[in-house]
Amino acid sequence: MKSKILLAAMLVALIVAGCGKTAPTNNTQQPREESPAVETAKPSVPAPTREAIDYHQYLKKTWVKKNDADKNFGNEVSFSISKIENGKITGELMVVGPAPSYPNASANLNGIMINDTAECQFTDSRENKGTIKLVFEPNNEMEATITLTKKAQDSKAQPPVGTFQFAPYNLKDIEGFSPIENQSFMVDLNSWGKVKFVSGKLTGGSHIPAVFYLTDENGDILNNFQATLPYMVDVKAVLFEDVSKDGLKDIIIIIDDGYAGQGDVPLATVYFQKADGSFANDLKLDQEINDSKNNNDVKTVKSYLAGKTIT
Repeated sequence: MKSKILLAAMLVALIVAGCGKTAPTNNTQQPREESPAVETAKPSVPAPTREAIDYHQYLKKTWVKKNDADKNFGNEVSFSISKIENGKITGELMVVGPAPSYPNASANLNGIMINDTAECQFTDSRENKGTIKLVFEPNNEMEATITLTKKAQDSKAQPPVGTFQFAPYNLKDIEGFSPIENQSFMVDLNSWGKVKFVSGKLTGGSHIPAVFYLTDENGDILNNFQATLPYMVDVKAVLFEDVSKDGLKDIIIIIDDGYAGQGDVPLATVYFQKADGSFANDLKLDQEINDSKNNNDVKTVKSYLAGKTIT
């Protein structure tokens, strides 16, 4: 009896022990299915934009037709741009006839800016009417397309029709030009900014006149003073000062006239700067200064002008 009880107890113990076991854990790692790689989005790089053109570099220069580009077809034509502001452009067009007996034709340019081009209209002094489209290009060049909507009966100084390349008129383009270095100066002339006043002579012929220009640092001509002085003179002195008392610097020039045995006779000429940046020469006042002998040096001219009312 005791043996049966003991056997039963052992069976119960085994059953209880078996119920307490847990299933063996399979530690083998199953390969995981990789999810598709998602490429990180790269920040978009904006397309390069064209650098804004500084239109100031095109202002006040005399733009002349390049002979190497158009084989000098038609009359000589040039233009200048005086202002680009608020989407509008103003300037001047000039056409030179084939002979001195035909006067030049000139016209005011007025138009609008569209991106890097200008669309202008003009009516010149000989009644030619037309348009000029200007394309602002790098490397100091411009393209101009000239069309005529009405032609004057006299075609001698008619603007050439077509598309031409233009470049600034430069000192190196002047045949026979010889600069006078000791009478050429960098100067700040109000609205002109920092420019170079250049004195020189034209030595290509027998007369050798004195000439004066304003240029930029590259020698591009911004203003030609068109001096009405005797030939064969020497430039003695130049002064930049406001003698008209309007807040704008004027220019006094003294020359020595040594032509045909005259000796060194001093002559003065004065250029008065106007509000628009142009320069005016009063020949009557020049004559008065020289007749009064107040022309020996710039200081004497300045003192003489101090007593004048200049308009």
